[in-house]
Amino acid sequence: MGFSFLTLIGLTYSMYLMRTLWFDALTPKQLRIAKYVRELATKRGYSFLLTSRKYDELSGMAELLGLKPEFIGEHGGSDSAAKLKASVNRLSSLLRRLADEELGCIVCHGSPEATRIGFGKGAFTININDSPHAEAVARLTIPLTTKLISSSYIPARAWKAYGLRTDGLIQYRGFEVVSWLKRERESQVSLPEKLRRPIVAFRPEEIKAAYLHVGTKDSYLSSALREAQEELGFSLVVLPRYKSQRRALRESLPDSYVLDRQIDGLALIDNCDVFIGAGGTMTWEAALSGKPTLSAFPMRTYVGAALGKVGLITHTTSKELKRRLKHVLTESTPSKNKRQQRAASFLGSLEDPLEVLGRTIP
Repeated sequence: MGFSFLTLIGLTYSMYLMRTLWFDALTPKQLRIAKYVRELATKRGYSFLLTSRKYDELSGMAELLGLKPEFIGEHGGSDSAAKLKASVNRLSSLLRRLADEELGCIVCHGSPEATRIGFGKGAFTININDSPHAEAVARLTIPLTTKLISSSYIPARAWKAYGLRTDGLIQYRGFEVVSWLKRERESQVSLPEKLRRPIVAFRPEEIKAAYLHVGTKDSYLSSALREAQEELGFSLVVLPRYKSQRRALRESLPDSYVLDRQIDGLALIDNCDVFIGAGGTMTWEAALSGKPTLSAFPMRTYVGAALGKVGLITHTTSKELKRRLKHVLTESTPSKNKRQQRAASFLGSLEDPLEVLGRTIP
């Protein structure tokens, strides 16, 4: 009886002292990273806390991944003043939630709130980031983070310009998407039977992002896609980012199939013939999966340049879209096979950032 009582006290004391690894996920990609960070946290003896915010795609993606984050705060939209207000309110709410947590480590991907809290509490804070072009986020996070894990394809000077501490950068030869492309992935998605091949999948740009000023509610590529579809006769499947963007795309691309719910982007990539991306993550996923990939991201990125250099991405503009799309749609089977082999070989040579993260977590 005495042994059991002492054991109970010991377990209670251990639980009380158990440190928390907190991951704050602000985008679908970050939720995918969080899925694997949870495993790292458990192996290292941490309790795991996952938070997110109210935002169009996040609840659906969390459900697809089997995650149950605590949704705290919201995205401020495209207006900078609204973003500031939302961030201040979220920071306050997160502080209340974390009041009783013993923070051992914070991991995030450019979360201004998580990084600021980590700095204020003196917690070991790790940022994973592949987007120095997102200036606002970088300025709010890079100077305050303990460690930054980033691709070696992004030069150190890109981060030093934001005030990164001299010993703060940890580089690896790879990209963030390698983390899940080298692991199990679902490949099932239900598309209407009426869609005939070839199927072109399109992921529009983040029109609400602080680093973009496209001035449209749908996509700057809409008219070029509509023209190309009329001439080339392909089926177009669109995965929007926001509810408002979904409505606008249905009006501007009336002959396309605009998805009305969140699906696994990897499954869509697996089931299309060509991928067009005006953003980053899904474009990198498609390229490293060996899918014919056109990148129409309206900014130059280091990751995009690296994938273009090895022949896995073709960069395009709205004016060039129809010509480049026609070229990839008529590509020979041997050429497609060579691309898939090249992608598989390149992917296999890349370093997994989760292994780097595992070595960095204290």
